Amino acid sequence: MKNYVFALLSIGIILYACNKDDDKKSDDTNAKMQLITTATWKYDTVGLDTDKDGKIDQPIPAIVGGVQACDKDNTITFKSDSTGVLSNGTIKCNSTDPATVAFRWWFKDNGATLYSPDPLFGSSFSGNFKVGELSNTRLRILKDTSFAPYGNFTLVLDLKH
Repeated sequence: MKNYVFALLSIGIILYACNKDDDKKSDDTNAKMQLITTATWKYDTVGLDTDKDGKIDQPIPAIVGGVQACDKDNTITFKSDSTGVLSNGTIKCNSTDPATVAFRWWFKDNGATLYSPDPLFGSSFSGNFKVGELSNTRLRILKDTSFAPYGNFTLVLDLKH
Protein backbone atom coordinates (compact mmCIF):
# COMPACT_ATOMS: atom_id res chain seq x y z
CA MET A 1 0.00 0.00 0.00
CA LYS A 2 2.86 2.37 0.83
CA ASN A 3 4.28 1.80 -2.64
CA TYR A 4 0.99 2.87 -4.25
CA VAL A 5 0.78 6.03 -2.15
CA PHE A 6 4.41 6.85 -2.92
CA ALA A 7 3.83 6.24 -6.65
CA LEU A 8 0.74 8.46 -6.70
CA LEU A 9 2.55 11.24 -4.82
CA SER A 10 5.50 10.98 -7.20
CA ILE A 11 3.26 11.22 -10.26
CA GLY A 12 1.44 14.18 -8.76
CA ILE A 13 4.69 16.03 -8.05
CA ILE A 14 6.00 15.34 -11.55
CA LEU A 15 2.77 16.54 -13.17
CA TYR A 16 2.77 19.68 -11.00
CA ALA A 17 6.41 20.42 -11.88
CA CYS A 18 5.76 19.96 -15.61
CA ASN A 19 2.75 22.26 -15.38
CA LYS A 20 4.90 24.97 -13.76
CA ASP A 21 7.45 24.65 -16.61
CA ASP A 22 4.65 25.06 -19.16
CA ASP A 23 3.40 28.13 -17.29
CA LYS A 24 6.90 29.64 -17.30
CA LYS A 25 7.26 29.02 -21.05
CA SER A 26 3.89 30.63 -21.63
CA ASP A 27 4.88 33.61 -19.45
CA ASP A 28 8.16 34.01 -21.42
CA THR A 29 6.31 33.99 -24.74
CA ASN A 30 3.69 36.44 -23.43
CA ALA A 31 6.42 38.80 -22.21
CA LYS A 32 8.11 38.66 -25.62
CA MET A 33 4.76 39.25 -27.32
CA GLN A 34 4.28 42.35 -25.18
CA LEU A 35 7.77 43.66 -26.01
CA ILE A 36 7.55 43.11 -29.76
CA THR A 37 4.05 44.58 -30.15
CA THR A 38 4.47 47.66 -27.94
CA ALA A 39 5.61 50.07 -30.66
CA THR A 40 6.77 50.34 -34.25
CA TRP A 41 10.33 49.23 -34.95
CA LYS A 42 12.81 51.22 -37.06
CA TYR A 43 15.99 50.20 -38.87
CA ASP A 44 19.17 50.55 -36.81
CA THR A 45 22.01 48.43 -38.25
CA VAL A 46 22.59 45.35 -40.36
CA GLY A 47 25.69 43.27 -40.89
CA LEU A 48 27.31 39.86 -40.88
CA ASP A 49 28.00 37.66 -37.89
CA THR A 50 31.13 35.85 -39.03
CA ASP A 51 32.07 34.19 -35.73
CA LYS A 52 28.55 32.98 -34.78
CA ASP A 53 28.35 34.98 -31.52
CA GLY A 54 25.08 36.74 -32.47
CA LYS A 55 26.72 40.15 -32.97
CA ILE A 56 27.62 42.14 -36.08
CA ASP A 57 31.28 41.63 -36.99
CA GLN A 58 31.29 43.47 -40.32
CA PRO A 59 28.94 45.49 -42.49
CA ILE A 60 27.31 43.82 -45.44
CA PRO A 61 29.70 44.07 -48.38
CA ALA A 62 28.56 46.33 -51.22
CA ILE A 63 28.85 43.38 -53.57
CA VAL A 64 26.08 41.59 -51.65
CA GLY A 65 23.87 44.65 -51.93
CA GLY A 66 24.23 46.44 -48.60
CA VAL A 67 21.46 48.54 -47.17
CA GLN A 68 20.13 51.33 -49.34
CA ALA A 69 18.90 54.69 -48.04
CA CYS A 70 15.42 53.76 -49.21
CA ASP A 71 15.43 50.81 -46.78
CA LYS A 72 16.63 52.80 -43.78
CA ASP A 73 13.37 54.73 -43.35
CA ASN A 74 11.22 51.58 -43.39
CA THR A 75 9.33 50.61 -40.25
CA ILE A 76 7.81 47.35 -39.12
CA THR A 77 4.88 46.88 -36.75
CA PHE A 78 4.09 43.54 -35.14
CA LYS A 79 0.51 43.12 -33.92
CA SER A 80 -0.60 40.73 -31.19
CA ASP A 81 -2.99 38.95 -33.57
CA SER A 82 0.04 37.54 -35.48
CA THR A 83 -0.23 40.05 -38.30
CA GLY A 84 1.97 43.00 -39.05
CA VAL A 85 2.66 45.88 -41.39
CA LEU A 86 5.89 46.88 -43.11
CA SER A 87 5.88 50.56 -44.09
CA ASN A 88 8.16 51.49 -46.97
CA GLY A 89 8.73 54.99 -45.55
CA THR A 90 8.89 58.21 -47.49
CA ILE A 91 11.84 57.13 -49.65
CA LYS A 92 10.86 54.16 -51.80
CA CYS A 93 13.41 51.91 -53.48
CA ASN A 94 11.05 51.50 -56.40
CA SER A 95 8.34 54.05 -57.20
CA THR A 96 5.84 51.22 -57.74
CA ASP A 97 6.43 49.74 -54.26
CA PRO A 98 3.27 49.88 -52.12
CA ALA A 99 3.28 52.21 -49.12
CA THR A 100 2.65 49.26 -46.80
CA VAL A 101 2.89 45.49 -46.97
CA ALA A 102 0.94 43.19 -44.65
CA PHE A 103 2.52 40.04 -43.27
CA ARG A 104 1.84 37.18 -40.85
CA TRP A 105 4.15 36.13 -38.04
CA TRP A 106 4.32 34.21 -34.76
CA PHE A 107 6.80 33.03 -32.18
CA LYS A 108 8.09 29.46 -32.10
CA ASP A 109 10.33 27.68 -29.60
CA ASN A 110 9.02 29.71 -26.64
CA GLY A 111 9.89 32.98 -28.33
CA ALA A 112 13.41 32.03 -29.40
CA THR A 113 12.34 32.02 -33.05
CA LEU A 114 10.22 34.52 -34.96
CA TYR A 115 8.53 32.81 -37.90
CA SER A 116 6.87 34.36 -40.92
CA PRO A 117 5.66 32.61 -44.05
CA ASP A 118 5.82 36.03 -45.72
CA PRO A 119 8.92 38.06 -46.62
CA LEU A 120 9.96 40.33 -43.75
CA PHE A 121 12.13 43.38 -43.22
CA GLY A 122 11.85 44.62 -46.80
CA SER A 123 13.66 41.59 -48.15
CA SER A 124 12.88 38.28 -49.77
CA PHE A 125 13.62 36.44 -46.51
CA SER A 126 10.86 34.43 -44.89
CA GLY A 127 10.75 31.45 -42.56
CA ASN A 128 12.59 31.20 -39.25
CA PHE A 129 14.48 34.14 -37.77
CA LYS A 130 16.41 33.65 -34.54
CA VAL A 131 15.59 36.26 -31.91
CA GLY A 132 19.03 37.31 -30.70
CA GLU A 133 17.73 40.05 -28.40
CA LEU A 134 14.37 41.52 -27.56
CA SER A 135 14.07 44.37 -25.08
CA ASN A 136 12.10 47.60 -24.65
CA THR A 137 14.40 49.34 -27.13
CA ARG A 138 16.05 46.70 -29.33
CA LEU A 139 15.09 43.76 -31.51
CA ARG A 140 17.98 41.74 -32.94
CA ILE A 141 17.08 39.21 -35.62
CA LEU A 142 19.52 36.63 -37.03
CA LYS A 143 19.03 34.75 -40.28
CA ASP A 144 21.32 32.01 -41.55
CA THR A 145 21.60 32.27 -45.30
CA SER A 146 23.94 31.69 -48.22
CA PHE A 147 25.00 33.82 -51.13
CA ALA A 148 26.94 32.33 -54.04
CA PRO A 149 29.90 32.41 -54.38
CA TYR A 150 30.48 33.66 -50.80
CA GLY A 151 28.98 30.69 -48.99
CA ASN A 152 27.00 30.53 -45.75
CA PHE A 153 26.78 33.35 -43.25
CA THR A 154 24.46 34.87 -40.64
CA LEU A 155 22.76 38.19 -41.29
CA VAL A 156 22.13 40.30 -38.19
CA LEU A 157 19.45 43.00 -38.28
CA ASP A 158 19.06 45.39 -35.37
CA LEU A 159 15.82 47.33 -35.03
CA LYS A 160 15.07 50.00 -32.44
CA HIS A 161 12.18 52.00 -31.01
